[in-house]
Amino acid sequence: MDTQQASPSLWRQMIQQFSLSLYELPDDKANADPEKFQGYDFVFEFSSAIIYLVVNDVTTEADKQDVDSDKVREWKKEIVNKLIKRHTQLYQKNDKLMVDGSISKDGKSIYFVGLTSISIEHQDEKLGLSSYTIDYEYGSQFFAEDCVLDLDDEQSVLQIFSHRNFAKILSQLATPSDLTTFLSFHRDQLTSFVSFKNESTLLKLFLESPDFHYRALSVQEQLLDGELIDQIEPRLLKAVEPNQVEFANALMAEIQRNTRMWYKLFNSLLKRYREAGQSLPTAQVDILADESMYTYACLVEKILAYRMVDQDSRWNGYVRHEHSYHIFGRHYLMVFYAQDDSSSLSTEKVRLSHQDLLSDLNAQMQTPVMDDLFLIGVEFRACEDSVNTEVYLDIFHQTGAFIDVNTQRLHERLAQLQAQL
Repeated sequence: MDTQQASPSLWRQMIQQFSLSLYELPDDKANADPEKFQGYDFVFEFSSAIIYLVVNDVTTEADKQDVDSDKVREWKKEIVNKLIKRHTQLYQKNDKLMVDGSISKDGKSIYFVGLTSISIEHQDEKLGLSSYTIDYEYGSQFFAEDCVLDLDDEQSVLQIFSHRNFAKILSQLATPSDLTTFLSFHRDQLTSFVSFKNESTLLKLFLESPDFHYRALSVQEQLLDGELIDQIEPRLLKAVEPNQVEFANALMAEIQRNTRMWYKLFNSLLKRYREAGQSLPTAQVDILADESMYTYACLVEKILAYRMVDQDSRWNGYVRHEHSYHIFGRHYLMVFYAQDDSSSLSTEKVRLSHQDLLSDLNAQMQTPVMDDLFLIGVEFRACEDSVNTEVYLDIFHQTGAFIDVNTQRLHERLAQLQAQL
């Protein structure tokens, strides 16, 4: 079997396609930081996790009739063993990071992922030389019988996927937080010696399981304890109940559909900024891109609900609140712009006064103080060439901060005066 260096185009294409490039650390930064594992092909740093990636792209010559399940299994074993060996060597070379017995830095979870790709080249009398990529997966049995992983140290486990399978996972888990939650789930299954047919089956199980919704439930429980919400969402509670697979599947389909819609709106916003010669601050883009799909779904739900809102509310504008279901301490103020240009919630007036609106929100969110406050302006415009409606977003940000009693009273007084206008 001919093993070649990982093809930059194969893996680079995957990184660009799924926006992993937002979080990729360049070689000079990754390999110069003594607090990071060095020597891995790619390093991605998210707000709460770091992924170290090793890859092995293999091309071998074989006739079609010689390619059967036993042969593929042999190739898989060879390519994976090379990855395991390389990861072990790299991990041991970075032993200085493990002196304290933990490889988590600044509270960030660490994941080691190995990706493989097997391509076959064969000579055809009529077509000449041609090649194709084998579609395959692994599953728990493969690692129990063919390539035994070192599962003694859970944090150092190398989680191995085929290129196509990992691309499929990325397409369904659109955000870093959802991806790393699945990686944690996958690693738990490996270290607990749970049997699973293949990684696609495990992904489906994850999306149907309570594990996907535990983060959202945890945030809601914190909000409930702080009396910031009245109750935990009933659909979240139902989704984690036993024997609710059908409901969980329907909810997941809606979450993924709304997530795709959010990305269209968000990418349209970024494009608008670029065309105007401006840019949304990178830190804000990173925060919003590192949200959970459940949060995106809830934001889009409120946008879709505009169709059901009465005409007076549309004319005068209205406000809705939403919170992150991924990070406690992140809050969203959604302002649906007024159709009446003289309203205090008109597009131009909100754009000019967004700092004041966020400051008022900060004054309300003091027990506890929030980390990040976002104002999302939502504008509906009629399409010039059809009966459809286009949606445009504005996004403004402010870091939450503690305010003293006198300032708090001033904000309360201003709110009373505004209510009387």
